[in-house]
Amino acid sequence: MKRLLLVSNSTQYGRGYLDHVDSELRSLIGRARHVLFAPFALFDREAYVAKARTRFQAMGYELDALAHRDQLEGAEALFVGGGNTFRLLKSLQDMDLVVPIRRRVAEGMPYVGSSAGPSSPDRR
Repeated sequence: MKRLLLVSNSTQYGRGYLDHVDSELRSLIGRARHVLFAPFALFDREAYVAKARTRFQAMGYELDALAHRDQLEGAEALFVGGGNTFRLLKSLQDMDLVVPIRRRVAEGMPYVGSSAGPSSPDRR
């Protein structure tokens, strides 16, 4: 069974980064402790990882940036951040991640996609 949270935006006016979906994130990710983050939709990936890491740590989760395909095998949950959809998809294709992400999502790994991220897990 697929476990997805697809969010149209990561920031809502007057609130902080992902604040508006805090309870939904916690519900989906549950007892997992580590979240893998695909920061490919923005140019400044280091800053994006730092921002996401700070937010997820505030919820009690560790966050690591996805850098290679092998990380998906042990991932407890995946967060695909939003931004430029074309940059995101190109990076996922170049790193040969689309099929492994689909497979892990089909196996039940929690998947959170924000903005550009929602379009990627099930597109065929």
